[in-house]
Amino acid sequence: MLIPFIKMNAQGNDFVILDLFAHELPELDHAKLSEQICDRHFGVGADGLVILKPCKDAEAQMIIFNNDGSRAEMCGSALRCVAWLMMTKLERTELEIRTDSGIKHAIREVDFIRVNLGKPRMLQSNMPVKGFLGDLVDIGNPHYIVFREDVSDDPHLMYGAMLEHHPAFTKPVNAHFVQVVDSDLIKLKIWEHACGATLACGTGAASAVFAGITRGILEHQVAVEVPGGSIFITAQTDGSMLLSGEVAENFRGTYLWKT
Repeated sequence: MLIPFIKMNAQGNDFVILDLFAHELPELDHAKLSEQICDRHFGVGADGLVILKPCKDAEAQMIIFNNDGSRAEMCGSALRCVAWLMMTKLERTELEIRTDSGIKHAIREVDFIRVNLGKPRMLQSNMPVKGFLGDLVDIGNPHYIVFREDVSDDPHLMYGAMLEHHPAFTKPVNAHFVQVVDSDLIKLKIWEHACGATLACGTGAASAVFAGITRGILEHQVAVEVPGGSIFITAQTDGSMLLSGEVAENFRGTYLWKT
């Protein structure tokens, strides 16, 4: 079966996108397809598979599958990518996208796509897990945020998998290690549930800034250096978090899926 796709990334957090506005496809086993098309050796290669489809209450609906076939609740990087696609398609600079975590608002600002990720919740601050004291934040998906003096030793590679599946959490989490460079600048190392180490994570960046604001160590506008580049988080007065950054289309192609 031939499946047309678009490959995009946001600071290296990359996705294979199936645009159902442009191409009608039969019912597919998206979980199985995600495992195969996202494989970096035998497929196209990506952190996740994104289904972009029409819906009644927004300009489009985004459904995300991790590269292990599991369905993701939310992804800020993927949201910016599909927002760019829809804005280009509709010749709009503002629209709404339905996600599994609700409808999200997106705006185009020159080269940046800005999305409102909603209001994060602090599920537990200073939560002890295997020698770490981190903040458990929910912003449509769960993030465990650990602040450290230095993250240059890549602690996410050493401890990310252990934290992701630790029994202290009711379900797997995204684990992030944060170095505060200044009150408006942090470095973030990322371990995403079902994906492992990734180059960027929008919801993770927003959760880290939210945790830092709650601790009184970060301002309400923060630049976040991730391994794949820089993104920007703004905490609004209503408690919602804005995520801004560039996105890029890598290429388009057709995947031969041998089901």
